[in-house]
Amino acid sequence: MSRRTAATLAVRDELIKLVEVNNQFRDAVLADHTLPVWVMKEMDEAQSDRALAAETACRLTYNEHQNKQETARLPGIVGISEKTLIIGHQLNEARDSFKKAMSDYRKLFGDSIQAIEEASEKLRDGLLGGLKIQHIHFVQSYRQLKLFDTAPKRIGFSWAAHHSGSVRLSASEAIEHLQKKYLASAAIQKDIEVLAQMPKTEPVIIKRLLAPHLRANLTWHKDIETLRKLDKDLKKEYPGQINVPLPVFVKLDKCAPLPEFNRIRPFDPAAKQERLTRSDTKLVRISDNPHSRIYRYA
Repeated sequence: MSRRTAATLAVRDELIKLVEVNNQFRDAVLADHTLPVWVMKEMDEAQSDRALAAETACRLTYNEHQNKQETARLPGIVGISEKTLIIGHQLNEARDSFKKAMSDYRKLFGDSIQAIEEASEKLRDGLLGGLKIQHIHFVQSYRQLKLFDTAPKRIGFSWAAHHSGSVRLSASEAIEHLQKKYLASAAIQKDIEVLAQMPKTEPVIIKRLLAPHLRANLTWHKDIETLRKLDKDLKKEYPGQINVPLPVFVKLDKCAPLPEFNRIRPFDPAAKQERLTRSDTKLVRISDNPHSRIYRYA
């Protein structure tokens, strides 16, 4: 058996497991209908909050009108039972296993964006088509659900806008990064030409704009807050802040309410506030190309 065949079969097996556990979790969330739930949905949404949360969190494929660069999003809080919590952890494990199988498969094609696209197309045309899931959304299939065995005291939702991610590389590393991770274009080629003229070891910053995203600040009860201060590892189990593209799933006892929270509204670009001047204003673009996202230290 060839390495590609073995890797393909591993993807198939992990995907079958993922779909099975995914369906179990969706059904379990729906079965917890006596527990409270709130999600940030549009006014004209006909589905109940719980049905919408279950459908969105478990959606593995693109819907009819979804852009390839978009992921299904639905912030909120969903009360679940202990049984559902256990299945949720199993689902996160299945997503990790599927992600690893996909990573192993794609490594056989290379790690450039063209190679990744080629690997994905081969899967969609073959294996995934045979399983009738060729429209799978890989990011939605990989991302981990936020599951809490203990309910936070309060969840404060807020929008993060005007943010940018950045990576610091040498000029030669930046050239390789652009060639592998970005589709060829006139702007990318111009950046590569400028980088090639710079000293190979000169540090540069590649910045990418991040879309507005919702985050949640978690406040824990005093006993947990005390433990978090004594044991740093507990901050992973009881984080202070998380991104919440999907609902937070919290185990609740029968008749228990949701944690205290603010019912935030969908993002309104017209209402956003200006940020303070950033401390990285010492960075300047490597060229006069306004579309370049490559910066050097002034």
